[in-house]
Amino acid sequence: MIDMHSHILPGLDDGAKDMAETLEMVRQLQESGFKTIFATPHVLEGRDYLHPAEILTVTEQVRQRVAEAGIKIEILPGAENYIFPDMAKWFSAGKLLTLGNTGKYLLVELPMREIPHYTDQVFFELQVKGLTPILAHPERNLGLNDEPKRLLEWAKRGILFQMNVRSLSGYYGPRPKMLAELMLSNGLIHLIGSDAHRVSRSESIYTEALQGVKEISGEGRFQDMTLWNPQTILEGKPLQGGRDYALDEPILKKKKRGFRDLFRR
Repeated sequence: MIDMHSHILPGLDDGAKDMAETLEMVRQLQESGFKTIFATPHVLEGRDYLHPAEILTVTEQVRQRVAEAGIKIEILPGAENYIFPDMAKWFSAGKLLTLGNTGKYLLVELPMREIPHYTDQVFFELQVKGLTPILAHPERNLGLNDEPKRLLEWAKRGILFQMNVRSLSGYYGPRPKMLAELMLSNGLIHLIGSDAHRVSRSESIYTEALQGVKEISGEGRFQDMTLWNPQTILEGKPLQGGRDYALDEPILKKKKRGFRDLFRR
């Protein structure tokens, strides 16, 4: 399996504090079944901006230490890029790091409480540059919880979605859990990630969460999300399109009470 979203690089953001913590996080993810981890530290516009060169340097340091520790797992570079209006210009200037440094797929994060008014324009401009935006943990965004049909619009335009595996356990609250279940049930999740920021107190937390993903998605889609889609992204190739996406009302009605509220606005 391939973890598309993690904060394992030491000292760069709010993830691992040092290399010792990094190695313990990597061991825990490996024991959960991951064979490859994308290291995706937060990249923000402004004074806390993190340059691709620094990410690449620290990723290589982690890769070497992981190998020295005898941990059989691949570490790849990436970034979780907080959305802002000039993203396409920054990419053209070499200031944003794509997943795997292939120049094809960009992991983008929205604010948790809203959908910025410039989001559609940013997605369009990135796609004009030949990039495919991957939206990090859309289930956690309150605006998308209020307007889940925005997800359909974006999916039909080629935007991809990465879900945090712990969303299904209610780790981020009941509303992200419900939206995660809804998206999984309708095949709207393309990739998964641990979004690991530190060592988990529970050794089985990711294993149990992954099992929950498989139970909802089925074995075939699970393999797509954890292996085939990530491998395609790693190779810098386009994912096969042509799918019809939906947020089906019959599936919605099978969920717990409260799900229908997602469509009232």
